[in-house]
Amino acid sequence: MTVNLESRRQKRLATFRQVAAERISRLNLVWIDFEAKGADPAGFLREGHTLKGEASLMGFVEAARLVHLIEGFVGRLRERQERPDQHAGDLVLRGLDLIGSLISAEPGASSPEVAAWAEELQALAPVANRDGKAKPGSPVPVPAAASARPAPSPSRRETWVRIASEKIDRLRGVVSDMLLSHVRCRQVVREVHHMRETAAEVQNAVERVCDAQMARQWTLLVNGLAGIESRLREEGYGLSRVVAEIDSATRDLRMTPLWTLLERFPLPLRALARSLGREVRLDTEGEQVEVDKALLEMLEEPLLHLLRNAVDHGIEDAEVRRRCGKPAEATVRVAARLLGPRLHLRVSDDGAGIDLATVRRRAVEMNLLRAEQADSAPEAQIVRAIFAAGFSTRRAVSELSGRGIGLNVVLDVVEGLGGTVEVSTQAGQGTTFDIYVPVTVAISRVVLFRVGMGTYALPASSVRALVEARSVPTLASPEGPAIRYQDTLLPLLDLGKALSETRGTGSNTRIMIAQSGADVVALHGSSDHLEREVVLKPMVKFFERQPLVTAAVTLEDGTLAVVLKATELVLLARAQQAKARASTTADLPAINGAGHTALVVDDSPVVRNIIAEALRGYGLQVLVAGDGEEALSVLAAQPDVDIVLTDMDMPRLDGLGLIHAIRSRQERGDIPVVAISTRGNESERKSALEAGVQAYIDKSDFNQAMLWRAVSRFVVRP
Repeated sequence: MTVNLESRRQKRLATFRQVAAERISRLNLVWIDFEAKGADPAGFLREGHTLKGEASLMGFVEAARLVHLIEGFVGRLRERQERPDQHAGDLVLRGLDLIGSLISAEPGASSPEVAAWAEELQALAPVANRDGKAKPGSPVPVPAAASARPAPSPSRRETWVRIASEKIDRLRGVVSDMLLSHVRCRQVVREVHHMRETAAEVQNAVERVCDAQMARQWTLLVNGLAGIESRLREEGYGLSRVVAEIDSATRDLRMTPLWTLLERFPLPLRALARSLGREVRLDTEGEQVEVDKALLEMLEEPLLHLLRNAVDHGIEDAEVRRRCGKPAEATVRVAARLLGPRLHLRVSDDGAGIDLATVRRRAVEMNLLRAEQADSAPEAQIVRAIFAAGFSTRRAVSELSGRGIGLNVVLDVVEGLGGTVEVSTQAGQGTTFDIYVPVTVAISRVVLFRVGMGTYALPASSVRALVEARSVPTLASPEGPAIRYQDTLLPLLDLGKALSETRGTGSNTRIMIAQSGADVVALHGSSDHLEREVVLKPMVKFFERQPLVTAAVTLEDGTLAVVLKATELVLLARAQQAKARASTTADLPAINGAGHTALVVDDSPVVRNIIAEALRGYGLQVLVAGDGEEALSVLAAQPDVDIVLTDMDMPRLDGLGLIHAIRSRQERGDIPVVAISTRGNESERKSALEAGVQAYIDKSDFNQAMLWRAVSRFVVRP
């Protein structure tokens, strides 16, 4: 009996502490609203009165006393219609923290900070007794339990039942097991169907060569298998409905209003703004939108990073804002809405906007962009650089900034949830981050595939397309292997090497186009692609330090498939590009063609772009022409061209005719010419050399290193 009583007492304590933590959180929010906007603190007094009674009932006398002190102080401010100053605000919030600490301890416990805090508050505003006369330092009686009966909040009319998250997680595990059972059931149906078809073929053969008795037995067997297949199929449909209903019910249990997350942010943002000497108001919209509790927990860190980033990087100091014609108090806003099965979160501020020039410069320094590309890169590409691992515009590391670990976390978490992040900014007007994630994380869509001996997956939202490998041949580029997809050169990453899956690699018939934000990478080395709804499971500690891994999927045979992060695959591709550039630099005698201009002549725009991009990678300015006649017009308008690279087979004026025309010119007739031909036969090579080309390259042997060896001796001086 004693054990049971102690167990009940501990359960009551746990429930009280959970409820008290929620009440203290709401008290913080109402106080900040009162302090910043002068809102009526009636809700603060009501919530505090309820907490005081509950604490008294549970034996937390000191906590109840502190609540009473704060309640009296706020009540007097309300009567006088006064707003608290910064010192009073800090004092009340510190008192609420003390109350939380006392409630976390054992009932009856005290703290040496309590007396000092109480004296400070009473010195600020003496506590009044019943006749209204102030008595500084007088003890405050703890109210009787009867006077502390909690009053229901008028804004909450629904009946709430508290369920431990562990129990809901167990239900989620059951849903996962049932989903696997459904997949296995469908597999069994396919196997029985195959057996029935095989038996039917044997039945036809038996009817031709055997007696009627044997034929009847085979008929019974085939009919029996057909009946089993039909019943299994019906059971599969029934199981599918049950899984859907339980999944829906589990999702409903896990759904939590967004305000339970948003209410955690005003207090740390207030402290951050105060430490930076800035005035910031946090506005929220859509707090009643309900989403998966697990999703809220995963979004807390990314949202906090975005809000801190807005206050630290985006918001200007009050004086700067006044000079710009803005109110001294800045606004940071979080708005939420549902778009079908997805949650749209918008985090915006009215600050200075993103300094694109600084971001561009840091992106070049970190090798996220090549220097020659940075000036012409679109704004969206520049902005995406802020999500790179290690990126920061701050040179000095402080307590708040300079470590480059904020926005990378945002992208990592959101894409791990199968979501996306979009950024827009306007100088002097502010920045907006739009986050789109599934409302629930219980069941997700992924693309399963095999690499070597292992099974892996990517969130379906990260897989842009699957293309036939033969339709996008591998190209050589200054930054390693690549493919051309939709007029864009994409880095090609070998998944077998990236995942150290060197054994059992199958034929690479399809290439996955994976996307992380605005970054796109081509992945080869995978096979057996299959899109499926699955239940994601968090990875065990063994994989905690594996940046490529985000979750796991249990397959129907009991094995695990590892879910990869598209963000990390993009970073691997970038590292591969950097390594290729470094390798090329080491192999070639000179790689700087800055200050020189090349003219690329080819009737194929794809070939022109490949050669032009390769030359731009070495710093050359590149002009292009579609045939020999157009090339002569370009040379007439641009006399400073240093080298010409031409195809041989072109309409209007072919390569041989172009070479003769160049050599017959009175000025710059000795300009170097490199022929790049598809035919590659000895007769054409001889004709080109006789006409005066300095080098001849067969397109079938074309690669970036060969191209630069042919060009560098004419554009790089010793």
